[in-house]
Amino acid sequence: MGTSSFLLFKTGESISAKELLSSIHKVCVQENLFFDSDEDTYNNEGILKYARVYISDMPFRENYSRTLCFSVYDEPYEYQVVSFEWDEVGNEYFKAIVSDDFYDNEDLLLQLSRAMLKIYPNSKIWIEEEWFYTSDNIENISDMSRNDWCYKNPEIEN
Repeated sequence: MGTSSFLLFKTGESISAKELLSSIHKVCVQENLFFDSDEDTYNNEGILKYARVYISDMPFRENYSRTLCFSVYDEPYEYQVVSFEWDEVGNEYFKAIVSDDFYDNEDLLLQLSRAMLKIYPNSKIWIEEEWFYTSDNIENISDMSRNDWCYKNPEIEN
């Protein structure tokens, strides 16, 4: 089992799945990335509650190993709220975008994370460690090795 990444919003302050899906698509166009989505799930009112997204920097059929897969959720959604003992603020967060394992695609994850945090600067990236990445952290990471950025605490000099 690999490592996942999460785009978090404070609970109650998340962006709709429809808007997130649109933002991801726009980022892919701007960044010259390939985009596809499926498994759209709507509630009885016709509101998008879930979608599956695929992005790559290569055509999907040419190199499947360069594809990042994400689940996009609309708040509220069962089992998508999380809090952390190590978070000094003590907030609850909604996991709006959840990636599958991104091993060997850390550079692509950085590219997408950077673009999404520019659009949603109050959100955070969490990668199953005891820290978050903020918009400022991601901007400062550009000097780091693109392959190990997500395994290093941004608050500690490396």
